[in-house]
Amino acid sequence: MKSLLARALTYLFFLLAVGCSSDTSQTGSTSTNAALFDPAASIIPLPNVLATATARNPLTNYIDPYSSYTGARPANKPMTPPEALSYVNLKEVGNTNAVAGLNAPIYLRFAAALDPTSVTASTVKVFQVTGDSSASSATENNPLTFTDVSGMFSRKYTAGGTDVFLFPNFPMLPGTRYLYVVTSGVKDAATGKPVCSSTYFDALKSPIPLLGPLARLEAIRANKTSGTTVVFSGYAKVMDDLIAASAVTGIASRNDIALMGRFITTAAGYVAKDATSAASLIPVESALRAMAAGATLGGLSGKSWTNDVTSTATTPAATFWAAAGAPGSAPASLASVVTGSINSAELSVDPVVVAANSSTSDLTGVTGAYNPAAGVVQPFRSGATLTSYYHVPRTVPFIYLVPAAPNGKLVIFQHGITGQKEQVLALAQSLTGTGYAVMAIDLPLHGALAVTGHTTGSLWGQDFLAVGAPLATRSNIQQAAFNLNRLELTTKTGGLVAAGITSAPPTEVTFVGLSLGSIVGSYYLAGNTTLATSGIPYLQSTLNSDMKGFLSVPGGRLAYLLKDSPAFSGSIDAGLAAMGIVKDSPTYNQFFQVTQSVVDPVDPASVTTPLATGLPSRLSGRTVMLEAVGDQVIPNESTRYLGNALGGREILGSAGAAVAPGFNQLAYLNGTAVPSTFMYTLSGANMVPKTLSARSIDIAGTSPAEGYFQFNQTGIGHGFLIDNAIPSNTQLAQTQLVAYLLKGVVVDPTSSASIAALAKVPAADSEIRLPSVLEILGYR
Repeated sequence: MKSLLARALTYLFFLLAVGCSSDTSQTGSTSTNAALFDPAASIIPLPNVLATATARNPLTNYIDPYSSYTGARPANKPMTPPEALSYVNLKEVGNTNAVAGLNAPIYLRFAAALDPTSVTASTVKVFQVTGDSSASSATENNPLTFTDVSGMFSRKYTAGGTDVFLFPNFPMLPGTRYLYVVTSGVKDAATGKPVCSSTYFDALKSPIPLLGPLARLEAIRANKTSGTTVVFSGYAKVMDDLIAASAVTGIASRNDIALMGRFITTAAGYVAKDATSAASLIPVESALRAMAAGATLGGLSGKSWTNDVTSTATTPAATFWAAAGAPGSAPASLASVVTGSINSAELSVDPVVVAANSSTSDLTGVTGAYNPAAGVVQPFRSGATLTSYYHVPRTVPFIYLVPAAPNGKLVIFQHGITGQKEQVLALAQSLTGTGYAVMAIDLPLHGALAVTGHTTGSLWGQDFLAVGAPLATRSNIQQAAFNLNRLELTTKTGGLVAAGITSAPPTEVTFVGLSLGSIVGSYYLAGNTTLATSGIPYLQSTLNSDMKGFLSVPGGRLAYLLKDSPAFSGSIDAGLAAMGIVKDSPTYNQFFQVTQSVVDPVDPASVTTPLATGLPSRLSGRTVMLEAVGDQVIPNESTRYLGNALGGREILGSAGAAVAPGFNQLAYLNGTAVPSTFMYTLSGANMVPKTLSARSIDIAGTSPAEGYFQFNQTGIGHGFLIDNAIPSNTQLAQTQLVAYLLKGVVVDPTSSASIAALAKVPAADSEIRLPSVLEILGYR
């Protein structure tokens, strides 16, 4: 009893020493402005291992928000972002808490406004943390090693506000431990004094175990152990280690720490071919391509495909053109249009239904298995071996444009959000005119793949985005890539030949995407990479032989792309408000932060990261990205973030320099600089713009073979590649596309006469609409 009393008194004196009213060793008295932290009230900074460490299982411990029901999750219930994060932790990353988004911001809250000048890289710090080894499963028995990466984040704070965001300038490394620290260098706006810790965070600074009312915090303060092994350091040890490494961290005492949080970046972008071997991990997009190949083509052994096309019909060009409502006549270079279907499968399956039917991967005839709102892409194993994915077979309709004078090559086109495959007609003149056949399919939940009764582009876009159910969003992108893999592999294995549509498989296939088509195309191209079965997975020389992609107006950091999009944000905000999630509230900010973390494995920026240190990105040497300056659908910031994730990492040092050395911002040839510089490299110790001139159309050469090109012509819009809203702009874009296909270089399309004027195709509507009040899944 005396011992307990002594410990309690010692702890009381400790709280008095470090509390908000105490002096700090740096600047005197603190303010009463606390960095908010109260785990019992779910007030924690994000990302944070605390968000998933004690989260309930969303499948077995479901709580219905509209009734008193608690128990097993019913089928057809989309998971909210917090539920989805818990699902990822429990079902996809082995309960390791490796769920934080690579591109998601750190979100911090304070009790009152801050001095904006005090929110800097030296006062709000981020460290990459290494345990006893560099392995993702490393223990933490010894003092932690800290690498200061604070400079890799941009701090966003609005004067007068109480929220601080740290956005990574580049994707963080997957499956990696990080720590952020708010120091006493952050000042309260009203008093100019340092911010303080909350009562609950102050308790975590205790050097002795916590008792009484604060005992519930002891699990956070103490180490997580397995026997005598420290599996994960508690806050007490982390603080000790920070102070011991003060030469690196700048943390001299616990008084310097107002708040901190630990997180592990997501490992959900990878799946083990052998569940017993961590060395067998491969990207999920590569596994999906193996599923699309199936046993016949040396892919996953549990699925076999019939790579034929069915329900084909050939229509004369003039007839199809008229039926599409296109003005004027079909181009003479378009001989005919073939429609038909390929064999594919729906991968977005309800985890509740899968749990009840887990013995077979093919869920044909299982009621409710395919569920695009509540579904998740889920691996199927025979023992420990990945052999398939749970699926429901289906056919996917296609359009194939037959050139009058074929060159044996094929372009696969993927339309944008709210569009449909018929928009490919807008490319007919340019591409068939140079001998290219062109093939297109609908995005999932669009056009012929739409939910029954959903006949408008606005509903198609709402269904695909699945706002409020981020696992469904993620699955839709994976489904889109899977369908593209099936389309490509069907054509390469002679599916069109067997149907009498072509005389031989294509000699070359190139991908062209627009908007959402470019987003799913980035994921598709990353998976469409030839990987070695052992040793180094790939080299730049092998990447040079993989499929190339022409990506018009793509974007990265997808949740924030939607949040900040002028075209989408009003509809999304109205839908969230209807669910009680008010714009700029803590719940609103948490919604987007967690949504980004869940969808992050399919984010285009995520897949730019090489599979091993020192290797190039899988997209290196393979892509062209177009920006429409002033884009009102995909904000330029999102497109530039993606471009920089690929080409701008040279400022990070030698490993960053290997990512995509040939991917530059490309300038016009008229002597003007690029419209807006955002990509940099190093010249000695100095940062300089990473720019290169595009090639003249009339001058032969082999470079640049990749890069980022900004269109800033008057009236340029999001859909300028195909919409013909201002014909000269669409001509420029398609001139650049044709030159890339024919010459393999990126040209300045203003450097010579453009291709002939293009016909307006009504299907290529330049307006992108969502319902005025978006349905928010997971909260209905």
